[in-house]
Amino acid sequence: MTESDGRRIRGQRRRRQLIDAALTVLARDGLAGLTHRAVATEAGVPLASATYHFTGIDDLALSAVLEATAAFVGSIEDRSGGSGIPAYAAALARELSEHRGRVIAGYELYLLAARRPALREAATAWLRAGTDTLLADVDPLRRRAFLAAVDSVCLKALLTDPVPDTAEVEALLVHALR
Repeated sequence: MTESDGRRIRGQRRRRQLIDAALTVLARDGLAGLTHRAVATEAGVPLASATYHFTGIDDLALSAVLEATAAFVGSIEDRSGGSGIPAYAAALARELSEHRGRVIAGYELYLLAARRPALREAATAWLRAGTDTLLADVDPLRRRAFLAAVDSVCLKALLTDPVPDTAEVEALLVHALR
């Protein structure tokens, strides 16, 4: 390994560390609380490090939210595995209880995409996670109802305790497809 490879690897680790810290700040404080200073403090690194690795706060916010979206999509797809609504409902319930911050980050991306049309595809990707196979034979209106139910379950879970269990999520999703 050359010296520049070592620096590149350290740079990638630091960038990853800053993205993780940004996700923590986003989950706790929302987009309004996301600053280079808050992220650097959360990551335990100098402020200059946060400003070096990201061209601006929008770049940091977008990187963090896209990372959270990719993780959410991967998690739902891995856990639901095309095994029908029961598996999807279980995966969604687990995601809501174990990774609340990722769900919050997805909604933060929604809000950011409202102002930036180029982000809209990424913003809706996490909501559709794992549904392509699941809804392959479902008509467009029922598909929209299902996705609206998923959106509703997620928003309600963020606003209330306790998080819905698998049975409740499954019942709502089945009802949406009727």
